[in-house]
Amino acid sequence: MSTSQSRKYWAIKESLTKQEKDLIDFYELQWHLRHSVPTIEELAQRLKVKQVAVNYYLQRRPVIKALDDRGIPWRQHSQEDLTATQVAAAITVMNPVDDRPINDKLDQLGILPATYYAWLNDPQFKNLVNNLADQNLTNIRPAAIAEFTKKINGGDWNAIRFWLETTGELNNSDAPQSEQLLKMIVEIIQDEVKDPEVIVRIAQRIKAASQNRTLEIITPPMIESSVVEDQELVEARRKLGV
Repeated sequence: MSTSQSRKYWAIKESLTKQEKDLIDFYELQWHLRHSVPTIEELAQRLKVKQVAVNYYLQRRPVIKALDDRGIPWRQHSQEDLTATQVAAAITVMNPVDDRPINDKLDQLGILPATYYAWLNDPQFKNLVNNLADQNLTNIRPAAIAEFTKKINGGDWNAIRFWLETTGELNNSDAPQSEQLLKMIVEIIQDEVKDPEVIVRIAQRIKAASQNRTLEIITPPMIESSVVEDQELVEARRKLGV
């Protein structure tokens, strides 16, 4: 057999027949709509062939590749056990330290995105992914609290306000810590801002925002002044009889 004839032979052998394409389409339809795979009997009835023909199709390499690429568990497994590839895919995709896009992670494992998303229809695989996601949230909680505490200790007002609103301290007139905090803020503003009117406006806005009626508002100091008469002007008026 010549090289040209050999290539034609393998091209034909690796191509899908019409019935094999119908088989793959039926698998895909059942998997995405019912989240289950058809039985050999159902396939035989659908394709109007004998069961031995269905088993032959499922042994052909192009059929196997097409079903695997679609993420369909065509081997009729009970879905109680996941393959090593599925476990690796779930762990890699849900790795919080690896910030690469999901498609890049899957490409490294040689898995098509369509395959991964089809696996998510498998209850066992989806449960594994969800469990990994829950673990990630649990693991980042201590770090998130530490960073949030650091912001509060650093005087970040947005973080402080969020904490007060979340805990209900900000709207509680009986919360001495909240009141003391706001008073401290006003005192700091007094030290930094010299204009009395600006201080009052800031204090009033803080009080209105906190809705804490017990917070004292600093009133601007009164500037006393007296009018000093010009003695020469007084003497001139006296002479003119004014």
